[in-house]
Parts: sequence; C-alpha cells; structure tokens
Amino acid sequence: MLMASDMTLGFLGILRETPKIFSKNVRLMASLTLLNLLLLSLFFLSNVFSTKPFISDLVNKAFLIPVTDPKSTEFAYLLIGLMQDLRVFIGLEWTYAIVITATSLFFSTATIIASAATHGGESLFFKELLLSSLKSLKRPFFTWFYITLLGLGYSFLVLENLLPMMLIIQQPIASKALLITIGILASILYNYLGVIWALAFVISVLEEKCGIEALGKAAQIVKGMQLLGFGLNIVFTVSSSILFQALRLMTIKQSTVLPIVIGLLVVNSICLVKMFWWMAYTVFYYQCKETQGEEVESQDRILYSKVPTAPILNEP
Repeated sequence: MLMASDMTLGFLGILRETPKIFSKNVRLMASLTLLNLLLLSLFFLSNVFSTKPFISDLVNKAFLIPVTDPKSTEFAYLLIGLMQDLRVFIGLEWTYAIVITATSLFFSTATIIASAATHGGESLFFKELLLSSLKSLKRPFFTWFYITLLGLGYSFLVLENLLPMMLIIQQPIASKALLITIGILASILYNYLGVIWALAFVISVLEEKCGIEALGKAAQIVKGMQLLGFGLNIVFTVSSSILFQALRLMTIKQSTVLPIVIGLLVVNSICLVKMFWWMAYTVFYYQCKETQGEEVESQDRILYSKVPTAPILNEP
C-alpha cells in the first residue's frame, strides 16, 4: 500500500508523463488525433443535419395535434406523420449511437497501442497502428461489453435504492437534497469501481486477455494503487462535466450556425480529454506492472508450474 505522499507524487508523475507520450512521437499521435477529430466532426455534423428536418416536423405536428379536431382526417394524417417521423428519428439516433460507439472503441484501442509503443520507446508507423488496432479490436470489444453490463447493473442498483426513498420523502427541498447527496456518493463510488474497469480495457488491448479474465488481472495488479486511478477518473469526470455544460449553449436561438460551432468545439474537446485519459491510463498500467508486476508474474509462474505435463518420450 502506497503512502499518501507517494500517491500524490505518483498521480502528479502520471500527469507529467502523459504529455511526454505526445512529444516523443508527435507525428504518430498527431495523425491519430486529427483522424479521430475529423471523423467525429463528420459524424456530428451528419447527425445534426440529418435529424434537423425531422425535429422541426415533429415540433410542428406536436403543436398542431392539440388544436385539431380528433374526428377529422387531418388529425389522423398528423398522427400518422408524427409516428413515422418519430420512427425515422429514433432509427437515425440509434445508427449514430452505434457508429460513434464503434469509432470510440477503435480510437481508444489505437490510443492505448500508440501510447504503449511510445512509452516503451518502440517505433510504430501510422498504418501499422491502424492495422494493429483492427486486429486486436475483438478483445477490447468483449471487455467493453462486460464493463457496460457492470455499469448498467450499478445504475439500476442505485435507482432501485433511490426511488423508494424519493417516494417516501414528500418535501421538495429534502428530496432534492437527498437526490444530490446520493448522486454525488454514487458518482464517487462509480469512479472508484471504474478504475478496475478502465484498467481491464487497457489490459485487453495490450495483453491476450479479455472480459472476466482482464477484469481479474486488473484487480490483481492495481492492489494498493487504486487511489491513483481514482484520481484520474475524478479529473476526467470533472473535465467532461464542465464541457458537457457548454452544450446548453446549443439552444441559442439567435443564430443557426453558432450552436453547431459550439457543439463541434465541445464534442472535439471531450474527445481530446478522453484521449488524454487513455494515455494516462496506459502510463498507470505500466506503473502498476512495475509496482506489482513481479508478484503477479511469479504467481502466474507458480500456477503454470502446477500444471502436470506428460513426459517426453525419446524417439527410437
């Protein structure tokens, strides 16, 4: 277990080491960053412009339905059109979510591989990075799937305990205070648990492990150092939350271009923060390996030594 002073020095050391990854291989990291931002911007703009007509149509029909005679044919046409627009809108949003998730998984994997190669002093070309990320994408996908299930389970557990208390407390001020308190506590615990989940994702990229096996390996090597990862998660959560608040400016009605520009800036900024976070977690992974890697490897060797092997027979 590291002391508090060692934890602080280790946390600051990760934050100092992470930018060095970019400076050590500017060409590789810049190419990866620019491609990530370019694709993300294209997806964001395509989503905005493809859904905007349906949103306008939905709003107009939603205002007309209450003032239209329910027995008229116009009411039926409005209702049918509203349902059709709603189905198309939901379909577009689901497509956008799937594309963004797949792109995020790929670039998260590529960022970790590039960070690991640069941290280890290895030379890696951009084309090799993309091919390596595609080949190893299966393991991170399975780990991401397990992490998503764990996150959903945690969210349902929090809601299951929160909703009964909200129904019991009738006073608005008390219920709001309870909601804020539980929300903060749940977020803190989520970020603490997320250390193992994020580290498991890094392990699934850099090692031949995925899913439950990667989660187990993460819990094994992070012993005594989980507060370092917790600090990284808090920094990432606070930074992302501040940037998400800027999305409220997208509701500005005085201009049609300004909200889109603000949305692009916020989305790209969050993307950069996430890339920095994965770079920091790659450095954190190697710190965990250096601190407890020898113990983990010795345990693995002991396990392997217990596996019986058949005697080798000499050939005549």
